[in-house]
Amino acid sequence: MRRRWWWLVAVWLWAGCGQAFVGPDPSSDPEAVFDAFWEAYDRHYAHFGLKDIDWDGVYDKYAPQIGPHTTDEQLFEILGEMLLQLEDGHVYLVGDERRAVSNREIRSARRTFDAQLVEQQYLGVSKETGKGNIVYGRVGRGLGYIRLSTLSGGEGFGLDARGWIEDIDEAIDALRDAPGMIIDLRNNGGGRASNAKFVGSRFANERRSFLVTRSRNGPAHDDFSAPRTWHVESATDDPYVAPVVVLTNRNTFSAAEWLTLALRQFDHVVHMGTQTGGGLAMFLPRELPNGWMHTVSVQDTRCPLGRSYERIGITPHRYSINGDRDIDDERDRMLEEAIEFLQN
Repeated sequence: MRRRWWWLVAVWLWAGCGQAFVGPDPSSDPEAVFDAFWEAYDRHYAHFGLKDIDWDGVYDKYAPQIGPHTTDEQLFEILGEMLLQLEDGHVYLVGDERRAVSNREIRSARRTFDAQLVEQQYLGVSKETGKGNIVYGRVGRGLGYIRLSTLSGGEGFGLDARGWIEDIDEAIDALRDAPGMIIDLRNNGGGRASNAKFVGSRFANERRSFLVTRSRNGPAHDDFSAPRTWHVESATDDPYVAPVVVLTNRNTFSAAEWLTLALRQFDHVVHMGTQTGGGLAMFLPRELPNGWMHTVSVQDTRCPLGRSYERIGITPHRYSINGDRDIDDERDRMLEEAIEFLQN
């Protein structure tokens, strides 16, 4: 099959030459682009077994549709259809001012959350910090409220959270006397995994494992590295251990799901809202021979008990959702139920 020939050629060239070989740039004809695209997932994608995807069958279905006269528009449409088979929120294709996503249904879902409505109708007086990415104040009868709109940012690497994320301490310190707190992660699309650990450490009263990851590292679809266990533990002498509600919706994604799992490990935290987006895996960008960019999820992520949340999302302890007309009626039912839960 066409998808395997270039591996054989590469081995032959290496064995025959016995020294470094620099050849011409890879072909950017439609068939070469298609093969490079398919091969990138075949070699690196982490969820074929989890999702029971027959990637060879995908090749056999779409390869006959590609030929030397396939236009860029036709090729982009075909590659986009292939991505739909993965149903992966971290997978997309970008080229020629076009974008194709893999989890079209989730990304196109109506967003039943309005941050401005929360500030105007429920917070009254609110403050912003962290370049506007952190909004905090009081709701109900003195309850604390912190909204994190993203977990991106920070100047350091690894566990170094220098940058705006440090401002989470400003918000927590201002609300430390609150009898309960709401951490609003709705519509938080994620960011850096280390930032999730940093925030979680402010609510941790002991060391807990919250995630186990493995990275795809071989040609077989079940080739993975040894598992790595991620822990969250207190990074302060005075963590916040009064009752906490974490609010999520279907647009809570990626590192925000890591933070959700980290916080859920503690008895004083209750997860409310709807299931999260279901995209916890690390992903890598790749470039096709014609210059188009796409991403590949390369990591298997599971809770310490071995459950994967890819595609399905994390189910909350208490289900709550805003109705189709709630936001139009200037009401945030999810926030109201979180306030009522903490006050009772």
